[in-house]
Amino acid sequence: MSKKARPNKAKSIIAQPLFRSRQERPGKGKGSYRRQASQQNWEAFSFLEPLKSLA
Repeated sequence: MSKKARPNKAKSIIAQPLFRSRQERPGKGKGSYRRQASQQNWEAFSFLEPLKSLA
């Protein structure tokens, strides 16, 4: 009699994307510059609107 191959619970849990190794981006220092983030939601007129309310 041969045993049926059962899925290994530990292997199946560790194989999930949650446990994949990932590289964190540094917040400060070398390699922390994010080109995309510096240009998001930038409007030239957002600086002028407070001046309009004072006039």
